[in-house]
Amino acid sequence: MNIEMCEFTKRQYKSDFYGTRVNESMVGKMIFLAKNPYEIIPGYADFCCIAVLKNRDESGNYIFPDLESLTIERALAEEIGAKLHCAYETRNDKEVAVLVDWVSGIPAGKAEWIHLILYSKEQMEKEGDKVDADWAIVSINGAATKEVEPMRPITAMRNALGVEEGGSGVTIDRRAYQESVDFWSKYIMIRREEA
Repeated sequence: MNIEMCEFTKRQYKSDFYGTRVNESMVGKMIFLAKNPYEIIPGYADFCCIAVLKNRDESGNYIFPDLESLTIERALAEEIGAKLHCAYETRNDKEVAVLVDWVSGIPAGKAEWIHLILYSKEQMEKEGDKVDADWAIVSINGAATKEVEPMRPITAMRNALGVEEGGSGVTIDRRAYQESVDFWSKYIMIRREEA
């Protein structure tokens, strides 16, 4: 696969980014690993797919030892003393603010898997982020399992709003939306307190 980072995803290089943090060296290695991924999974639309990578080499050592899995069961988070937060937020100045929740004050686990969320070059152009490669990384997610977590319900809603509001213009699939609600009712994201 011919892949590159898009401008939107470069926010994951920043030290105050609250999701999976990476650096240019890590991304270069991930792009190399994506030439022979563990699996390619279809995404939520024709222009999207997910390259699934293992975060361990053939000897069982972590390839990216600092990469974290930031999803935890809500009940477990509460049990171990996490602090619950919610706020209206945007990811950039083009988007409308949406309500998100997260927990802090607990450690994240190591990522066993990496999910590269990819959009086609054509979709990136529609969204105003030109790339030279056939596919652009729009998100890098450390994960505990190879199964890809459903996008959050609020992300599906943002996508349905369209490109003008920071989405992709894909309408809500009610079945997929309900699966997302079921999943994110049970799980929540961890944020580092300094973010």
